[in-house]
Amino acid sequence: MRACDLLSLELYGHIVLMKTRPMPLNMIKELFISDLREAITYYIAKGAQERAKQALHSAKTADDRIGALSAVLKVCIAENSLLEGHIITERLLNEPMMIFQRSRLLFWLGDLSERLYDFDRAIGYYCRSLACASRPDELHHAIWCNLGFCWLYKMDFRTAEQCCRRTVDLAPMEWEGWKNLGVSLEHQRLFREAFLAYFKAVHLSRGRAVPVMHMVRLSQRHPGIVPDVGDLRPTVYREFEVIL
Repeated sequence: MRACDLLSLELYGHIVLMKTRPMPLNMIKELFISDLREAITYYIAKGAQERAKQALHSAKTADDRIGALSAVLKVCIAENSLLEGHIITERLLNEPMMIFQRSRLLFWLGDLSERLYDFDRAIGYYCRSLACASRPDELHHAIWCNLGFCWLYKMDFRTAEQCCRRTVDLAPMEWEGWKNLGVSLEHQRLFREAFLAYFKAVHLSRGRAVPVMHMVRLSQRHPGIVPDVGDLRPTVYREFEVIL
């Protein structure tokens, strides 16, 4: 057998292997973090940041401080000044008057840490937020959802799955929990279950880009195992937030 024949066989074997065994997923690229963040467009009025900071400084009650801090953090996120937002929130966390707002503050610190790609710190904040007796009901599923996403990034897919199942139990109509559950199942090679989770995320999100991309990618990688969705295109969807 000639050397070129051996090379042809080797290349053919490599191609067959690629067809039957898809390349490992790249969590950093394939969680589509940039696409998730670019879905919101912020319009910031001139002087909005200074007004928000002044309102925070002059707030007399915990509720007023939470409202002012929310505006400050929106500006920090929009302007990518995440460390500044983290410092301001951490300072409030230690104030005695904010004792009943600790769960929300810890959740926001987790979100900021996540945006800074510090997923270990984010997990710590989210767990502390869950442990607060004064945790608002509307935060409960969001904390579990974000914890699931963090564990996906850290590639602990079984822990991520547990968090995601808790999320969809608490909020079955929220698409992000189903999308994260799909990712956790796909990485455990539970492709059919992953497809169903992605399908639910696509349906509930009305065709947003990220769940559509996950479902299309799974369909392309595992033909014959999951349904062929063809050239499925996402709905053009953007959120706009005005900060006055």
